Amino acid sequence: MLTIQELRSSTEKELLQELVAARKNTLKTRVNTKTKHEKDIAKVQKAKCYVAQILTVLKETEGKGENKLQKEASKKDSEINSVEKKSVAKPEGKEKEGKAK
Repeated sequence: MLTIQELRSSTEKELLQELVAARKNTLKTRVNTKTKHEKDIAKVQKAKCYVAQILTVLKETEGKGENKLQKEASKKDSEINSVEKKSVAKPEGKEKEGKAK
């Protein structure tokens, strides 16, 4: 298990590899505790927390990869989409003609 500082200094590719290994370890530990081969059930919780740490660091690195222009562009796209949704409104007063009378 890497420390949080080591995780933050790792590249995204290394983090993904570590994530796969950590998930395999979590599964292995869970199976061993269920089959009574492992007596320390706290190892399952530690393994799950380690996976969560890796995922957190991955999300942090995703945010750093975007620059200000990309963030502004995505913000403008979302504003445009919301305006388009508002402008496409159903006409008032018209009822569905297919209903039974």
